[in-house]
Amino acid sequence: MISETLIDLIQDSADELTGRLIHDVINREETEAYARLPEKEVYKRAYEVYSRLGSWLSKDTPKGELKNHYTELGRVRCREGIPLHEVVMVLMLVKRHLWLYVLETQLPNTSYELYQNLELNNRVVLFFDRAIFFTTMGYEEELRKDIGRAALAVND
Repeated sequence: MISETLIDLIQDSADELTGRLIHDVINREETEAYARLPEKEVYKRAYEVYSRLGSWLSKDTPKGELKNHYTELGRVRCREGIPLHEVVMVLMLVKRHLWLYVLETQLPNTSYELYQNLELNNRVVLFFDRAIFFTTMGYEEELRKDIGRAALAVND
């Protein structure tokens, strides 16, 4: 069972994690579209992931909820004109900053703590793999709609 202490640490540190992430996102060449958004908006988006991570990792959360949330996120990012590769990069950076923080603050002292960290790592990796997949799916669905609308406009 994933250590509730680690989940609580992540959720309780959402503000600090988000601050670290924002600096990275705004200053990276690979995420230049996000640098053009208001910093408060970028902060809000990143904070939501960190603050909700515990519920996303819970086995009680229906898988369909994750799918619906991140598919819609992909659609929205497409409508906003943020390139898909940047959306994926930001999700990867969210995960990276999470693990840097956990490693920095929670060095395991026992084999049980190491096991808990490993279990958390496995769940987080699975979560982000799914989040990226569903986000990409929603983004592509929105692109197909745009292409269909463009084709209709040309035929009119």
